[in-house]
Amino acid sequence: MGQPLIETDFATSDAPSDARILGPTHYTPGTEVAAELVQTIGDNWGKRPLHAEQVVDTTALLTAEDIDQLLDSRTLRVSQLWVCNEGRNLPPSTYMSVGEQARTKSVGSTADVRRVMTLAAEGSPDPVKVAQHVANGASLTLNQVDQYIPNLRAMCEQFEAETHVRAGVILFVTPPSAQAFNLHADPHDIIVMQTHGIKHWEIHPTLWEKKNAPDAQIRRLVMKPGDMLYIPEGTPHVVHTSEAGLSIHQTIQFSVPRYDKLAAKVLLRAFEHYCQDADLTGPVPALRNGRPEITEHLAPHFEGFAETLRGLNLAEFVDAHIGSIVPRQRTLATGRLTAIAASDTVTAETRLQRAVPFQVSARDGAVHTVFGQRSLQSPAQTEKYLTAIAEAADVFTCASVSTELDALSSLLLCQRLVREGALALA
Repeated sequence: MGQPLIETDFATSDAPSDARILGPTHYTPGTEVAAELVQTIGDNWGKRPLHAEQVVDTTALLTAEDIDQLLDSRTLRVSQLWVCNEGRNLPPSTYMSVGEQARTKSVGSTADVRRVMTLAAEGSPDPVKVAQHVANGASLTLNQVDQYIPNLRAMCEQFEAETHVRAGVILFVTPPSAQAFNLHADPHDIIVMQTHGIKHWEIHPTLWEKKNAPDAQIRRLVMKPGDMLYIPEGTPHVVHTSEAGLSIHQTIQFSVPRYDKLAAKVLLRAFEHYCQDADLTGPVPALRNGRPEITEHLAPHFEGFAETLRGLNLAEFVDAHIGSIVPRQRTLATGRLTAIAASDTVTAETRLQRAVPFQVSARDGAVHTVFGQRSLQSPAQTEKYLTAIAEAADVFTCASVSTELDALSSLLLCQRLVREGALALA
């Protein structure tokens, strides 16, 4: 087995930008709801809306108290919290503040820009001002919630592992008798999870239904806590609350790949390849009188491109596009200090489990292990041991997972992986 490994045999760096989601891993309790939602949608995926009652485990989602604590923490920034009233976003200066000192309104364009930039960089929500806006009928939108709430990040990771589609979470708080937006269509698919209060939805036929089910009618439904609603991209809808009370729902946003978009991307990529060898870099003539000349110049190129398409390796271009849209592993951020502290307690008999999927490969005389957005480089002799960890389906110890390393080396390697957040104490 060679000499025992030492700490300097390992080097950690950012993972390659193409590090992909590799499969399911361990999640915070309750976040398996993502997989259940995907199964519930079933054949409606990308086609029709679906309302399912009492299918959401709300213990994994944020409550009104959680949102209060988030606002009180003053960690949110301008891009993460929007306040909307009567269909328009209110100026951040009406609900954001910097420190405890009140800032007087500045006069003059330069001073105004400086004040806005200060709010963007240093400002945080003033809980009192935010609550006052809500009391006056304004709605709250919390953006990118999955980036700073561990449960919701884990939910997105599981959703991405199930679907191979990138996802994010956005949260909406709407006061009684309010409507944040008029009839509109989102440029992405959404899964709505109602956690508090009720909300009335009016959903118009989807793009797929207009072509395949022309008799589809407008749907009107009521969302209650624990309900789920799936709406495909481009579906017009309008939402409002009742007089009964506050409404809170969290939405998973994503884009279902569609054949028309895939075909457009493949054709564009193929045409870019064609243009690399074609004479299309010159300027066009004066536009007012240049149409015949432009048409004459382009015509043979379109004929040439059509000929190129006949011999196109379609599978290669499809694979390249699919590879560009699959989810990437997320940064291991939460619990890093806890992980560093935990690594000091790891012994040969400590029960461990993977915190994220592993991807192990050997090249240039070293082993590269990708986990999250980090990569560990280690000596060639660690390949089989790391592969055993990557394939382990359950809890293991340094000594039990594999005999491919000596005791001291396996312990040192596991301690390093715990410190990096790749392994966790079971």
